Amino acid sequence: MLLGTLSVLRSNALNTGQKALRALGGTIAGSVIGAGLLHVFGHHGTSLWFLLPLAVLVAGIAPSAISFAAGQAAFTITLVILFNVGHDPNWHIALLRLQDIAIGCAVSVVVGLLFWPRGAAAAVDRALARAYTDSARYLAGAVKYAVGRCGPGPVPAGAPLDEGRQAAAAARRLDDAFRSYLAERGAKPVPLAEMTTLVTGIVGLRLAADAVLGLWRRDGEPDSETDRADARLVLTAIAGRVSGWYRALATGLTRHTPVPDPLPHSPSAEARLVDSLRQDLTDDRGQATATAVRIIWTADHLDAARRLQPSLAAAARPSGPHGATGLAPSPAD
Repeated sequence: MLLGTLSVLRSNALNTGQKALRALGGTIAGSVIGAGLLHVFGHHGTSLWFLLPLAVLVAGIAPSAISFAAGQAAFTITLVILFNVGHDPNWHIALLRLQDIAIGCAVSVVVGLLFWPRGAAAAVDRALARAYTDSARYLAGAVKYAVGRCGPGPVPAGAPLDEGRQAAAAARRLDDAFRSYLAERGAKPVPLAEMTTLVTGIVGLRLAADAVLGLWRRDGEPDSETDRADARLVLTAIAGRVSGWYRALATGLTRHTPVPDPLPHSPSAEARLVDSLRQDLTDDRGQATATAVRIIWTADHLDAARRLQPSLAAAARPSGPHGATGLAPSPAD
């Protein structure tokens, strides 16, 4: 029964049902052929010994060379011959095999209906949303940690190590779901190129968060002398907008609501950040302070996360006229 369940269980109920029908058909055909072989060669043990390696060979190559149903038929014939070598012919072995396959197929169909009613595509949608939500939280936490080390102010926030671990775990779950999506047979509801773009976007977002966190964890003690309130406000505002966009993207992927437009480039925010750091960027010797350089790099990492948004928004929106192949509708819909 276990072999029957594993052989037909797939990542959605439809494919599982189709596999179950092929498995039952192949097993019935193999049972009939096996019973016929026993009727002809059953009393000649030597003949069964010669037939056994041939049956094993066919059972090994039939699934890939012919079809899944042919492989099930050949495996059934192999079992019938194997359990009758050296014994009186007993064609009930074929009935037991058929019974096991029928029970295993029933279990697989029930499992498919309960766990994967919409297939691997729905699982990828949920995993994408979770990964983007956790990665956006990780990025926001990394910037909050950076802001707390820019100058005097509130007690600096701790390093977002838990958020980083949660984002990494969500990325691993997404990888598993994406592998199932690739292995699932049949037409893909979302083009593979667009789905791949969304999956790899997680990597870019987490790399930005890792870069910000690593940049400020190497800083040692936080700077408690120079007041950089304006720079902190600019970084916090940029991080809030960027992470908020990714959370909105995650909502659109799960609820199929409109995906927000990508955030535009904001020269005014960059100019304000540079103005707030002008004294730090050029001292009496024409050199910039280490904290000011880190602030500029942090803003650049946030902008790198922003620059990912146009391709992600295009991949998440429908490519057809009615949104038939997209994960989420566009705002105009």
